[in-house]
Amino acid sequence: MPVECSRIDQNRVIADLDRFAWDAICDWSKHTQARTHYNGIDYAELSRCFLWDKVARAIRKQTHPKRFEFEQALLDRRPIPNLPTPNPNQFKFWLKRSLTALQTWQDARSLSSKRILYVPHAHPTLQTIVRTLARTLPVVAPENAFDQIPELQTIRLPLCGDSPRLAQVNELHRGILEGLQAFAIALLPEDIVVLRAQLAQLFLRTEQIDRELSLLRPAAILVFADNHFPVQSYVLAARKQGIKSIMLQHGLDCEHYCLDEAYADIISVWGKSRLQRYQTQSSWQPEQIQVNGNPEYDSFSLPHQIDLAGCYWLWATRPHCPEKCYSPSRHPQEGIQILEALLTALARLPQARLVIKPHPLDQIDLYQSYLDEHCLADRVAISTESVRSLLPEATVVISEDSTIGLEAMFFGKIVIHAHFAASEPVLPLVQYGAALPGYSPQMLQTALQTLEQLSDTQLLAAGQRRFIQEFADYTGQAQERVTAMIRGVLDQ
Repeated sequence: MPVECSRIDQNRVIADLDRFAWDAICDWSKHTQARTHYNGIDYAELSRCFLWDKVARAIRKQTHPKRFEFEQALLDRRPIPNLPTPNPNQFKFWLKRSLTALQTWQDARSLSSKRILYVPHAHPTLQTIVRTLARTLPVVAPENAFDQIPELQTIRLPLCGDSPRLAQVNELHRGILEGLQAFAIALLPEDIVVLRAQLAQLFLRTEQIDRELSLLRPAAILVFADNHFPVQSYVLAARKQGIKSIMLQHGLDCEHYCLDEAYADIISVWGKSRLQRYQTQSSWQPEQIQVNGNPEYDSFSLPHQIDLAGCYWLWATRPHCPEKCYSPSRHPQEGIQILEALLTALARLPQARLVIKPHPLDQIDLYQSYLDEHCLADRVAISTESVRSLLPEATVVISEDSTIGLEAMFFGKIVIHAHFAASEPVLPLVQYGAALPGYSPQMLQTALQTLEQLSDTQLLAAGQRRFIQEFADYTGQAQERVTAMIRGVLDQ
């Protein structure tokens, strides 16, 4: 329901505020006369992902203006994007675009079979499956999307249009701002500018994707996600054209609400948790959701005991930059606050060392700047190595709401769930008895100080096995399950 006051009620409990933000993101289109459907595609759905951070940020500024000053300082450092502009040499650009479109058409005509599987966007989660399928099926991907898969057929993509249809961009932009006003949400001025540029890119790219699929006419597309740009544009354009879309889950549910909605036709999930979430929360139900596990985990084995060996604490972060704080309850300060708590614990344990493995989208420069001024910096390292190469030598893994917590369990590592937001954690690591709680600086420090006093780790190992089975359905046969599911779709 729309808010009847000019400001958001600051007395709402944080869970209600997070829900309120999500309702506004989903329902703004009910409070505007602006058009949201273009060329058979719902752009109110496509634009949701651009509002995750902006709506949450607008609410944070309104409800906690003093605390927001930290985030504002980070925002002031980011470049503001410009709208796409027409190519200065229109004829040359038109000719180049026409030639690439012809090349794409020729590539499509030369494919060995009409019932192809198209993988439009590369992602590490898809690498193993694509390599396996390409040995026996016609699998097509854009040039340079996947490396070292000789059987994969590639195609040159047509160029985007030279400029967006500004009338459509402006109408949708105006409709979003108007619809959010019904919820007493006013986006930050700089976010209004960023949103318009993102919508312009959305229209350009979605039109290109629509043409791309029309030329290729695959039997199905395979994507690693279906709820954000640009892969969501592929899914909705494919649905419009009667092309099946297959989505493989690529990580755990690490955000509240953002993964409530399903869009692909056929979805492979890791475990029962995601299956149940889609079944109960998604307004659109796929024709098939199948629990298959994660093919990347087939080489792992279930832990039977906790490995207490190791030489450092490993903190694997989640993104804390403003663009990745999708709920009002999340704050960019959380990363620094966790680091402060870890350094306090480090000071009390002279033999301990800390290795930080930042998420690729996290604020590495903030951590480094903080450490440069700290007396314990010589006992802390920021690593660029892969997480899996770091896990074997870790004494303990400090994980936030992140898939890394699950992966640490396959190595039998003690996991501490660090969560400093006011909201409830997304992942029930502690509830399953699979991790120790680190929900405040004191709790995190206490957990680290009592590691050597853990007398019975069998309960922890049992909790980790339960969590793995519930959230990753580990059998060691995920790749076989997933490839059989995809083959079944192509054989229809």
